[in-house]
Amino acid sequence: MAYNQDQSNFNYTKKTQGIILHLSDLHFTPEINEENEVYLLVSDLKKVYFDNPKDTLKPDDIDYIVISGDFIRRGGSKSSFDKAYNFIRLLSDRLGIPFQRIVIVPGNHDLSWDITMASYHLTQGNPGPNDQVVTNVRSDIFYLKRNDEEWYKKFMYYSQYLFERLYGIPYPTDPKKQLKVIFGDFFDNRKIAFFMINTSAEIDQFHRDTTYFDTEGLISASKELPGKNIIKIVVGHHPVCPTNGYGTDIQFSNAMQNEDFKFYLHGHVHRTISLDYMNPQNINPNMLMIGAGALSARSDALWPGVPERYNVIRVANTDKHDKLLVSVNTRQREYIDTFWQPAYIYYETFGKKLTNIWSNII
Repeated sequence: MAYNQDQSNFNYTKKTQGIILHLSDLHFTPEINEENEVYLLVSDLKKVYFDNPKDTLKPDDIDYIVISGDFIRRGGSKSSFDKAYNFIRLLSDRLGIPFQRIVIVPGNHDLSWDITMASYHLTQGNPGPNDQVVTNVRSDIFYLKRNDEEWYKKFMYYSQYLFERLYGIPYPTDPKKQLKVIFGDFFDNRKIAFFMINTSAEIDQFHRDTTYFDTEGLISASKELPGKNIIKIVVGHHPVCPTNGYGTDIQFSNAMQNEDFKFYLHGHVHRTISLDYMNPQNINPNMLMIGAGALSARSDALWPGVPERYNVIRVANTDKHDKLLVSVNTRQREYIDTFWQPAYIYYETFGKKLTNIWSNII
């Protein structure tokens, strides 16, 4: 875990609100033109507003960029990670946001399946909990024995080609050490802390849907934050499903609420399943869960009718010190390499009108 307090050259004392740009699921391949993607995104940000259509965003209004995983299509591709890094570098430059205020987490596409596959070796005997049984001949059990030391190197390319370029330190191989905190100023003398978790830490070819939520690490890191009245946000790739009684989702969701986290920002949902997770209008009175769709996924990674989608999130104080006014402007498009449009997915006036802007006090 590491804190980032390098906020020099930025004066937040006169700001009355903070803005977060929330992207996810870049799914970059060597063929994608990342410069064009930056151009299209920045062009669209200039059209974003919350209250008055004439009061649109300026590039320096954005305080933090959050990208919640799946930077590339295949986790062993250096050229794809180069594309993702260049996208972030160009976006950082265009919006005037240093790497210290860019928040990233890995997704299930960012690990190398070549590394995990090479960590299994055929043997016979009594398999352990991490091994995979292949077959048995009479009383002999043949199984794939997992070399855990090699298996946990699966985020090596994510570390070398992306994480280290942004933060100057390697990404830990041990899941218990992967939680990182970006901490700094936000607005009106308010601090903000982004807790970056790796929900893909236990995934490989044999465990494709296994999510990992480090509840113990979250509580420990939350207790270490300096001071109080900090806006705390968790960023992960997979959505938290508090109705899932089989994983660690319930304990983690409970910890977030009891530690007074305001948001959980995620990605991963760019198919027809679980679209409700992406909609903050399904409000939890204690904490919002806000999902971004795929940013650059090609048609084979999207189901028909499910658009690409990103969010701009505004946070402001209210007259109650423990409450925040949160607004979400959601943008979408049907195809990669095309311009973005408003995503009319929220209801207003009791369901009689649709809008792309949602607001509430939490």
